[in-house]
Formats: sequence, structure tokens, C-alpha cells
Amino acid sequence: MKPIYIGATLRDSGKTSVCLGLMQLLQEQGLNPGYCKPVGQHYVRYHDKNIDEDGVLMHQVFHLKDDPYYLSPIAIEKGFTQRFIENPDVGPLEEQILQVHQKLSREHPMLIYEGTGHAGVGSCFGLSNARVARLLGAKVVIVTEGGIGRPLDEIALSLALFADHKVEVIGVILNKILPEKYDKIRQTAAKGLRLLGTELVGAMPYEPSLAEFTVGQVAEEFGYKILCGTDALTNRINHTIIAAMEPQHVFRHIEDHTLVIIPGDRIDNILITILLLSRYGDKTGGMILTGGFEPHPTIEPLLRASQIPVLLSDDDTFTVSARMKDLGFKIRSYDTDKIIRLHQMVRDYVDTDRILKSLSE
Repeated sequence: MKPIYIGATLRDSGKTSVCLGLMQLLQEQGLNPGYCKPVGQHYVRYHDKNIDEDGVLMHQVFHLKDDPYYLSPIAIEKGFTQRFIENPDVGPLEEQILQVHQKLSREHPMLIYEGTGHAGVGSCFGLSNARVARLLGAKVVIVTEGGIGRPLDEIALSLALFADHKVEVIGVILNKILPEKYDKIRQTAAKGLRLLGTELVGAMPYEPSLAEFTVGQVAEEFGYKILCGTDALTNRINHTIIAAMEPQHVFRHIEDHTLVIIPGDRIDNILITILLLSRYGDKTGGMILTGGFEPHPTIEPLLRASQIPVLLSDDDTFTVSARMKDLGFKIRSYDTDKIIRLHQMVRDYVDTDRILKSLSE
């Protein structure tokens, strides 16, 4: 069976989500799939090596016995591209990928490779997604965000580069389709893709729970100080507001799972937020106090007693709130509810039988 290469048109289109769901389905079928992200741009230190975050996730979620290096052989460290341009020899990098492929092929009858960004990402150091897929002898599935015009234009660009490298594209998975537009987009996009010479092999609706993040992830991402509520940092957030208005207006905006951004010297709004968030019990959200203001001594005991997670930032309210726009967090191994949901979504909305049949041809 040929390897499958999960590519995309843009960053955060849903490649990792598809890989998570597909890995679970293949394991259910007893296929013992392997995983690798040959070129990783966002790495962490893991088992004394620089390993892409997605490789770490797969290693932990599926308890893979492969050394983490084989899940993420090339980490694009600072200065990597400049060094390559000054000494443009892609041979050792290609050999590295092929050695990993050979090793994983001996351990797994089925391999899932995850790309990084669109088809051309990596061209600056000789390892575009199209080139890597060709090197591996893989067939490609492209993941893109739901829509019609822009996604089709972006897919056309990717198809051209994969075709130039003589890589077969099995089809496209549309992801994050708004439920109210699902049928229209799925049907129209399928026709549009056929005009481009490819097929729609999956259409996944937007799932709000997958976009949720935790207060702890916000603290980790931006280095905010944790004032209190450490035991509640796993509180999930699906709604963010800025409580810089008069207190009587705050009432209308706070609901369950809300992250409230408040100027740290607005005692009135801090008190209102404590009252409102405390009503939601295990659906409580959290607070970020901005401007570098420590809470007034008279209300700090109330904050601590509320068990609401409270973060402190030295930045102004606008800066903190601007960071939250279009914020997306990587799925973590402890996000078991999200991982289970992705299993269900890939099973229900992706034609995996068609994909596997193509890989066997």
C-alpha cells in the first residue's frame, strides 16, 4: 500500500485533525499505521531532540513505539533556511527522509505523512511538500477550509505544483464548513473540483468544540503570570469579551466558558465578573487582568476564594485582546474529547474506503 501524504492549502486548515481521525480508524481496522511529519516548522524539545509538535502529539496519543526522531526527522531551526541558501545541497536532507521512510516501512504496513503548509512550503530549502511527496512515492489528499471560491483557487495552485512533480492527488477534504451552508458548499465544491481535475473525498462541518482552548493554554502561549485558580487552568473557553465598559453593561456579555479581559484597575468590573462567572460552576471560564496592575488588596482574597483562574499581563487591554483574534491552539494529547470527536468526524464525513482503495492501486 502506498503512503498517504496529507497536505493543505494553508496553515491550520486541519491536516493534523485529519491525521488524528485517520490514525484511529486505521488502528480500528488492525492496520498498524505509522506516522511521520518529515519537515516540521514548530518544534519542541522532546526526548532530547527537536521534534515537531504534531509528531509529539501522535507519539503520545497513540503510544507509538517508534523513536520520536522517526516521527519528525527534520526540524526547521533558526537559521536553517539561510544556511541552506548559502550551501544549497538538498541531498543529505533527502537521504535523511528516505532513511526514516525505510525504517518506518519495516515497522508499519501503512504510513501517514503530514505536510507543512501549502504545496510549495519548503521550496526555499529544496523540500517543498510536492517534492517530499514525490520522494516518498506517496499519494496526496489536500485539506482546505470550507468554502467555494478562495479554496478552489488555492487548490488549483497546489494541484499545479503536485502535477509538476508527478505526484497523484487522490482528492480534497473540505474542513470547517459552516453547518447552515454545508449542503450548498459540499455540492458546489464537488462540481468545482471536478472541473479542476480532482475529486471531493471529504466534507467536514465546523465543530465549535474543536476550537475551544483552555485558560492554561493562554497562560502558556503568552507567558502570563498566574495569580490564582491553578486547579482550574483546564477550564475551556469558547467566548472572549473585553470588560472595559460600565459595569451595568458587562452583565449582557458574560456566559459560561467566557474568558474576560479586564483592565487590572477596574475593581467594579472585576467584582461583577467574579459574581457572574461563579454562577457557572464547572463551566466557569477565566480572567486576564491587564495593564500590569495587581488586584487591589481588598479584592484579591475574593479572587482567590472564587477558584476562578486569573492571569496577569503587563500589556495594555488592546494588545491582550488583539492577540486573541483568530487564535488557534494545537490539540494536545490530554484533549481526549477532541480526539474522540475527530475520530467520529473522519469516520462520518471522509470517504476513507475510497482513499484506501486508491492507495492500494
